[in-house]
Amino acid sequence: MHPRPLVPVPDSSAATATGERHDLEDVIDCILKITPDDGRVSVAAFMAAIGERSFGPLILVPSLIALSPVGAIPGLPAITSVIILIFATQMLLGHKHVWLPLWLKRRTIDGAKLDKGLNTFRPVARFVDHLLRPRLTLLTRGPFRTVIVLTILAVALVTPVLEIVPLGGIPPNAALVAFALAITARDGVWALLALAFTLGSLLLVAGLF
Repeated sequence: MHPRPLVPVPDSSAATATGERHDLEDVIDCILKITPDDGRVSVAAFMAAIGERSFGPLILVPSLIALSPVGAIPGLPAITSVIILIFATQMLLGHKHVWLPLWLKRRTIDGAKLDKGLNTFRPVARFVDHLLRPRLTLLTRGPFRTVIVLTILAVALVTPVLEIVPLGGIPPNAALVAFALAITARDGVWALLALAFTLGSLLLVAGLF
């Protein structure tokens, strides 16, 4: 499968200005629309499908894939962590458009496994969507937003290490999903929940040493 051309992605402030909202199930549907019945789907195809979305959903996609049953594929958590690190760094630097190196955009994942894993995760996504709403928005903007992005960077760095522990990847990937949801839905409650998952990840790291 040939990667689709990268479509520039505006900063999340643009999505906020238009009142656009990206539910978790909506993101899953977006991924499944580009997932072939057989064959493989590229990172570039993901980015093209989410082209007009903000940094939040672009961070959400790899973290969601890593949290879903698909994340059990060897080597996949490392790839999703690298993608998240690149996106979060650009977000921290105030970039207006998302960029990934060509070698990373060409990385692919088995379409059938992705379809099965995300459909398994769908009931959870639907439940989470009912809990999302703009609240405590102060915790998702200004200096708090910077803290969120810095925490995302830290969590993405330790996630591959925790994957060596059985089920160890769940807390950090759950934190990344929660942070991404907090950014896209402007929901400060999810930012606090993400910090709780982050604490769990730090405790796991401490237990390894």
